Amino acid sequence: MKELRVAIIGTGTISNRHMKVWGNIPQVKVVAAAEIDQPKLKAWGERYHFDEKDLYTDFREMLKRDDIDAVDVCVHNNLHTPVSMYVMKAGYPCYSEKPMSASYFDSKLLYDCAKVTGQKLAIQISSLYSAQTYIAKKVLKAGKLGNVYHARMATASHRRRNAVDRAALFSSKDFRDAYMAGHGQIVDLGIYHFGQMLYLLDLPELKSVLGQLHQGVEMPNEAWAKSHPMTVEDMGVGFATFEGGLSLELQEASAVNKDDHMDHHILGSKGGLYWGMTDDFGGDWSMGGMGGPMGGGLPAPLQPQLYYRGQDEFGFDVSIDFHAYENQQDLKTYDPDMMQWFDNQLHWYNYLTGKLTDETRYNTPLIGLNVSLLTDGLVLSAEMGRAVTADEIKANSKSLAIWKQETPWGVFDYDATL
Repeated sequence: MKELRVAIIGTGTISNRHMKVWGNIPQVKVVAAAEIDQPKLKAWGERYHFDEKDLYTDFREMLKRDDIDAVDVCVHNNLHTPVSMYVMKAGYPCYSEKPMSASYFDSKLLYDCAKVTGQKLAIQISSLYSAQTYIAKKVLKAGKLGNVYHARMATASHRRRNAVDRAALFSSKDFRDAYMAGHGQIVDLGIYHFGQMLYLLDLPELKSVLGQLHQGVEMPNEAWAKSHPMTVEDMGVGFATFEGGLSLELQEASAVNKDDHMDHHILGSKGGLYWGMTDDFGGDWSMGGMGGPMGGGLPAPLQPQLYYRGQDEFGFDVSIDFHAYENQQDLKTYDPDMMQWFDNQLHWYNYLTGKLTDETRYNTPLIGLNVSLLTDGLVLSAEMGRAVTADEIKANSKSLAIWKQETPWGVFDYDATL
């Protein structure tokens, strides 16, 4: 198989997860990395045994190399659109971390840039790459639910009361900062849950959104609050309607005063699908050491499952456990090609090398664009104090991206034009 030579932009926490996955794909070689934080870049290079000549503080210099086939973008939310656009305009296919962006305006720019440049773009949406999604889509396509009329997506994730401020001990403060993150959980892990749901529902055409954002959970104490300021919401809730009468309840939270809670379901006239845990960890390979193409796996609490309640072919009421994760392990064991449906980066590799086409791959840019329209609807509705239409969201969405970035090594002035 063709070797794919990848360059990485951004060597923060998430890049390490990407490196774990690339290590499982022998046809991929990471040849260079760029990071504006020089000490972080140096430590990353030492960890992965990179020569100093292959490490850059200015990614623009890195993209002048002649041995790069594709670029993996691992920067923060409000840099996804500027950096990914630069990458594609420089002539490279781009794989960008989630979310697509923090606003519909920026996501549309990125989506259009891929079309204008003719470059292949993918967005990291790990929730698509599990047997939970794979099986649910087959059930829905087969019409087993009948007329689908309502869905619910409610997540307090695997985080509880002090999640946002506790996370400051282990990850970047930029996740709590509106300047860099744009918003909180509704765009961060929200893209996993919204993206999975909208994909399963066949990307229905949005009509209206009624939403509210909250920064509801108190910090542990005043000193902590001052030293760890949080300028994004910790919860977003809403109700969306779509063409054809479909309705969707939404709740996405990063910190709540209750136990973990995940309740997703899709209801139809003949039956319903429901599930709790969604794979927002990235699957077996990204967890490192616990997975592989022929075995291994996630620990039980992280395993995504899927259930059905409704009627069988004889009209009897039935409950079915699809044993989604167990089937995922079996599917990839009996047919190694199935792994492309259970891992983001292998899926992207197969798309770039022609094994998957625009028609057969997960169209993550289009899914991400639809997610951004929905989340921007929550934001605009909260600002206006009423329900808003899809046309209003598109007309009022604004860029949250960082188009000028000052660094110790110079200024990055990004071009927003297509």
